[in-house]
Amino acid sequence: MDLNVYDTELNMLGMVDEITSLLWIRRYWNAGEFKLLLPYTERHVQLLEKNNLLMPHGGVYAGQIKYIHIAKDAFGMENLEIQGSLLEGWLGKRLVLSRIATTASAYSILNRIVTENLVNPANPDRKIAQLSVLPNAGLTGEPLIEYISEPYATALKAGETLAKAAALGFEIITDVRTKQHGFKVYKGRDLTAGQTTNPPCIFSQDFDNVLEQEYTHGTENLRTAAYVGGKEDNTGARTVVAVGGGAGLARAEVFVNATDIDVALPDFQTLLANRGMDELAGRTETLSFNSRINPHGHLQYMEDYDVGDVVTCVDRRWGVRIDVRVTEVTEVFQKDSVDVEVTFGEALPTLMDKIGR
Repeated sequence: MDLNVYDTELNMLGMVDEITSLLWIRRYWNAGEFKLLLPYTERHVQLLEKNNLLMPHGGVYAGQIKYIHIAKDAFGMENLEIQGSLLEGWLGKRLVLSRIATTASAYSILNRIVTENLVNPANPDRKIAQLSVLPNAGLTGEPLIEYISEPYATALKAGETLAKAAALGFEIITDVRTKQHGFKVYKGRDLTAGQTTNPPCIFSQDFDNVLEQEYTHGTENLRTAAYVGGKEDNTGARTVVAVGGGAGLARAEVFVNATDIDVALPDFQTLLANRGMDELAGRTETLSFNSRINPHGHLQYMEDYDVGDVVTCVDRRWGVRIDVRVTEVTEVFQKDSVDVEVTFGEALPTLMDKIGR
C-alpha cells in the first residue's frame, strides 16, 4: 500500500511506502477515519504534518491528518502514529446556522445543508475552497419529507440523522487532477439473493468468502417512545412532547432533555418532536453481522460490493439468513497482508456513543 501525501491545496508533497500498518475505514452515513503506523524518520515527520491530506495511490477517497504521536519502545525503536478522518469529517467543522424548514427529498436537503454551510455560505469565511456538491442523477423520484433543521447542530450530525432516516449515504470524492473535492449523496445497490436486477452478493462460510464472523441481535438499546422536555417559558411552564408508541412489554420509554431549543421559535413543538424522533432513530434493535472477509474469495470489495449495498448474509449452523446493509468497511493493510472487515447492519454502540447520550 502506497499513500500519496498532499497539502490542503492538493499539491502533492510525496509518497509514503514504509507502512507498518494502516486501518482505512469508510462508513455509509457518517465520516470515515484512518490510523497509520510507520517507522519514525525525518522524512515521514516532514511529510505527515497536521492537516495534510492522505490518499491511497489510485484512490478517490482522502483523509486529513488530525493526530500525530511519536513513541519509543523498550528496545529503542521509534514509531510514528498518524490518525485522522476522511473528508466527510469536514461537515463537523460547520454548524447549521440558517434555519431550514422545507418539504423536499432527503438528498436535496443534504445537498442544501452542505451548500449553505460549506460550499456557498453567506459568510465567505465559512466556505471550504475546492469543495462542490456533485449531482445525484440516480436519486430522482425519492419521496418528499417535511424537514426542520435543529438549531446549531453540526452539518455532520444533521447529515447523519437525515441520511439514516432516508437510508442514504454520503461521501466526499477527491479528484487530484482537477484539485477538486465533491460532496456526493448516494444510495447503495440491492444485491440480495432474492432480487434479479443485480448479481447477488451472498456472504457465507459455505462459499469460502468469510473467514470469521459475529452475529448480534439485541434490544438493550431499544426505545419505542420518547418524552421530550423543552425549556421553561417566562411563566415557568415546561412543554413536554411525546413521540413514538408501543404498548405493554413492547413499550420502552426514554426522556430527552431539549432545553437548548429556543421556546420562542415558531415551530418549537415540532422541533421537540423531531428531537425525540432523532433519539428513537438511534435507539433501535441492534442487528449486526460483523465479518472478516476472505480477500481472495470470489467477492471483491469495491467491485462486487461496496459500502451502502444491501447483501445477504447466511450461516446455516446458526440458523441465520438476513438481508442487511454494508454500513462500514475497514481495510487493514500490513507489510505482508491485507484484511477486509465488514460491518453488516448497525454497529454496536461504543462507550463514547453511550456517554454522548
